[in-house]
Amino acid sequence: MKTLTKATAIGLATTAMIAASPASAEIFEYRLGNNGAHTLTIDTDAQTGSWTGSTVNATFTSPDFANFQGGEFPSFMATLTSITGTRIINGQTVNISSNPRHPEMLKTKEGGTKWNLWANWGDPIIGGDFVRKNTGYTEVPAPGMLGLFGLALAAIGLGRRRRKVAA
Repeated sequence: MKTLTKATAIGLATTAMIAASPASAEIFEYRLGNNGAHTLTIDTDAQTGSWTGSTVNATFTSPDFANFQGGEFPSFMATLTSITGTRIINGQTVNISSNPRHPEMLKTKEGGTKWNLWANWGDPIIGGDFVRKNTGYTEVPAPGMLGLFGLALAAIGLGRRRRKVAA
């Protein structure tokens, strides 16, 4: 009877974890520019993203990220609801400045082979589009799914331990 109770508890815990963490939530990472010098990350669950590299460091949010499907050469466009960061233009580090006539955007170009971060850089504005070629792609499983995998490994380990003690 104890074995059935433990199996039921593990089954309920597993079901709760699956329900609590959506299976579609993922983190997508793109390497951009020459030698992958820049990294673009999109988290579909948190609806956040970041673009870091030698000449740019920006973080942003958009509800459009929830619908991002990923892939090596995606077709995608997101209107950013918030963005912060810096960029180096002609040796000068500038901040993002807001322009109500043009919302900040993240989109793909040329069949997904390039990524374009559209923002106004500097005050007064001295730069706009920041475009880099897509040179690599990685999908990272959602943290909730990793937790579920860890729970399964722990359950297997406990089961083996109990069998050794019983023998």
